[in-house]
Amino acid sequence: MHPITNRATLGALLLVAVACGGEDVSTATTATTHAEAAAPFTGNLAVSATNITMGSQFNVTETATNLTGSQVSFITVGIRRLGFDVVAAQKPRTGICRIAGSATCTSLVLAPYETQGYTLTLTPTAPGTYTIQGWTDSPYQSGGFSGSVTVTVH
Repeated sequence: MHPITNRATLGALLLVAVACGGEDVSTATTATTHAEAAAPFTGNLAVSATNITMGSQFNVTETATNLTGSQVSFITVGIRRLGFDVVAAQKPRTGICRIAGSATCTSLVLAPYETQGYTLTLTPTAPGTYTIQGWTDSPYQSGGFSGSVTVTVH
């Protein structure tokens, strides 16, 4: 194993290591796993609320983060949101996005240490308990992320 001499790389890896310590339950954010720490990129799923009232809106964001000092290309971020209608979408800086079925943005290009995200403002279609899934992956790079959050609609 080679020692890490680049301070920025070390800093990024330390941030991932801290994230591995637990989950921020106040924002229902899923954490990166330790195995993903050596990958060139990772992701994160964040939900602004997990208990929703019918007719209200909330945000879901899936992000991709470059953990290296080099550009990382062909990244996909996605959000599966069955049981919810999309009210608004905020697209990442790069990539091609769609909302039909699962909302995905493909071909993201991440600058060194950059984070880009796809944010959906959602409203529920019916009361119940739902699972929102998020993922970040690439057909050409190792790494990625997959997570889910349970949302209850009253």
